[in-house]
Amino acid sequence: MKSALSVFFNIDRTYMAILSPSKKGLTLDYVEATRNLIDLENVFDPENDPGIQELHKFMDSVQNKINRVTVTIPAESVFVSQFPGQKGMTKEQLNKLVNLEIKQAYPQYNTDEFVSNIIPMEKNIKGSSMMLASIMQKEIIDTCKDIFKDYLPVTNIEVSQLNAHTAFLYNYPESFEKNIMILGVQDQFIDLSIIKNSRPAYYNLLSFSNKEKLGDIIKEQYTSLQEDIIEHIDGVYFFGTGLTKGLSKQALEMAESLGIESGRLNAFRMVESNVDDRQKDYCKIMQHVFPPCIGAVIPAYHERIRLM
Repeated sequence: MKSALSVFFNIDRTYMAILSPSKKGLTLDYVEATRNLIDLENVFDPENDPGIQELHKFMDSVQNKINRVTVTIPAESVFVSQFPGQKGMTKEQLNKLVNLEIKQAYPQYNTDEFVSNIIPMEKNIKGSSMMLASIMQKEIIDTCKDIFKDYLPVTNIEVSQLNAHTAFLYNYPESFEKNIMILGVQDQFIDLSIIKNSRPAYYNLLSFSNKEKLGDIIKEQYTSLQEDIIEHIDGVYFFGTGLTKGLSKQALEMAESLGIESGRLNAFRMVESNVDDRQKDYCKIMQHVFPPCIGAVIPAYHERIRLM
């Protein structure tokens, strides 16, 4: 694997990490964040100019140190859906199913304005086979590529929650065969997914308007998911810019009461460090923000079918 710049266009700002291969896996060579956000859905808005200028200035300083660019898109800019399906389906069959999902979610758009990544999911407790689709507007894909057109090609674009899965599996190898609930906490929403035996088994987007209710949300989902989706849940890990110390405490206390393992998802737990002390301190503080960024440069542990 060549040295890569991983760029996460989050809703608050853009997060960047340079990673290179090592004998043990990954080495972190640099980590940074812009002060200004880049809204991929309104990239021509003048308010995006400062963020893009920051990113290009950063690219000017590091382009000789990297060979490729990977991009992570926030969940707010991607439509994620799950629908009945099974292994062995042709791309034509999958296209028909995905187009139905697009028509329901975006009736004002043509289906050919989207690109989709399809992930076969683990069977649920009732034996049903499902497919997970991350559906992205081609305009956003083109915007990402256009931002880096004067530097390097973008080799991979994926949604934050799925890249966080990869980061978790890389950094927590002892949980590779466990059933883990992953919570991506933003300001108004929570992306909730289940990893079963290293593969996606469930996804849902939850409203998060009451910041006093994170513990209750974990308990409710823990109970209902074991009734309908999965035999048991071994742990819960959480990440995201919306995760404050108070919310972390809520989540940890609830997990302890449920008797399951838990923690902030540490993006750098098994990543070797080649950064200075200032950046090491930054990584300790921001370990729960960078999982999508770190996961983007690692080959996914699950099967992925790309549909145009």
